[in-house]
Amino acid sequence: MRDVVTTDDRRSAYARAGFWDETTLAGRVRAHADADADRVAVVDDAGARSHTYGQLADHAERLAGHLLGAGVATGDVVSIQLPNVYEAAVAAVACQRIGAVINPLLPNYRHKELSHIWTTATPAAVLTPSTHRGFDYCAMVAGLRASTGLDPHHVVVGGPGGDVSFEDAVDADGGRLPALAPDAAAISELIFTSGTEATPKAIMHSEQTTNFSVRVAYADLGLTPDDVVWMPSPVGHSTGFNYGLRFALYHGLTLVLQDAWDASVAVGLIEDHDCSYTLAATTFLKELTELAHDTGSTLPTMRTFGCGGAPVPAELVESAARVGINVLRLYGSTEVLVGTWNRNDSPPDARVGTDGIAMSHVEVMTVGEDGEPCGPGQPGEIYTRGPNTCLGFFDDPERTQATFTADGWVRSGDLAVIDDRGYLTVVGRKKEIIIRGGINIAPMEIEELLLQFPEVDRVAVVGIPDERLGERMCACVVTRPGTSLDFETMVARLRATGLATYKLPERLELLPALPMTASGKVQKHEILRQLEGANGAG
Repeated sequence: MRDVVTTDDRRSAYARAGFWDETTLAGRVRAHADADADRVAVVDDAGARSHTYGQLADHAERLAGHLLGAGVATGDVVSIQLPNVYEAAVAAVACQRIGAVINPLLPNYRHKELSHIWTTATPAAVLTPSTHRGFDYCAMVAGLRASTGLDPHHVVVGGPGGDVSFEDAVDADGGRLPALAPDAAAISELIFTSGTEATPKAIMHSEQTTNFSVRVAYADLGLTPDDVVWMPSPVGHSTGFNYGLRFALYHGLTLVLQDAWDASVAVGLIEDHDCSYTLAATTFLKELTELAHDTGSTLPTMRTFGCGGAPVPAELVESAARVGINVLRLYGSTEVLVGTWNRNDSPPDARVGTDGIAMSHVEVMTVGEDGEPCGPGQPGEIYTRGPNTCLGFFDDPERTQATFTADGWVRSGDLAVIDDRGYLTVVGRKKEIIIRGGINIAPMEIEELLLQFPEVDRVAVVGIPDERLGERMCACVVTRPGTSLDFETMVARLRATGLATYKLPERLELLPALPMTASGKVQKHEILRQLEGANGAG
């Protein structure tokens, strides 16, 4: 697993400028523990548990020793499918300590998603809960072992099963590990996209790309050692992992993890721990703001609420400000992490109405259909280049070539305008995705499953606007003559394929035909117009 897009000249330039260095997550955690072992590192379980940097460094060292003993070697992939709990932080630091590749996974992935991930990444070890929210992960791992023929070492958190419990793995005292000195330039993260395409891309990042990104974010946003990170986004997703877990631990801040989303719990955590920074989707911001308004609460410590991944309405930014939440809109992706972000000193109109300016030392431009850079205010595809960008897609040369230019630009597939001050505003998506609560869903994946139903002749899956989640998924189906399909049957069959719950359509529309172009392409915009008209007529 190696960098497949960075030229030697760019690598040398980033190193000379100090953008890429030899710092690592595990090294930073060890340094923080040595400097102040009693500083609180992670708070979880709705505030009921806390662990210090001293405990985190020790537990990570012990787990690293266990993984080495179980045969995990430098460069091996370790899949971490854990909720927002302390053990996820231990696992991440332990993996990086031995130079393994961290593969964060959403807890709601099931057999279908994981089959692709396992066969692509071939993990040497996996960490999962025993059970979580009523789901049996040990049974799922056993099924994956049988179906894929792979046999990764299974560490189980919070219950029986697997090859070893997390508690036993960190209780064993193997002594201080040798100075393995993992290479900061090597691939250290393998993050699968959450649904921008039917087959998720495996995006490769290094300690250099990710640590550069959290350093410039810390500086550009004006954070200090007294800031406290609150993270409700899943640490199995790039946002929660890199701008929550990594961000906090790299800078020696306290990380307050929230697992199950509940706005009232969020208010309590922010108030009790003086949380001051997060990066989270619009859904979290909206419900937190609404509850604060309803209860008369104010959250003045929340000085930096980075928000992106879905449209952030101007009125929501203004409403949040009235309860003390300082929203800074941004634009990013797993490929480039955060590309643009508003600053505290950004003009008021930009903070409310745009997705920010480029991060320090990062280049962002928009490109038209003719391949030329766009002028101010002209819509075009977002291109990003800099020390923040990923190192390519693992074992995927075709999509790598389609995404990365020879001179280092990353094509996003997203459309935006950039004003004459450099502020970017996303105006659309070239990629046909549905963004539900900040998580991407590929319609093609669901459509392919529905087309296997004997009743289904044609299908189009579309995202319909939703006030809470941004979009919800609607399956629009043309049935074969003499057949019919109801919503409950559709959901039950899709669920039986092992599809993750968040990908299940939340509405079914039976249509006599799908609107098509002359070339035979489905006109999804016309379907949405019809649905909107039907809703209005109702």
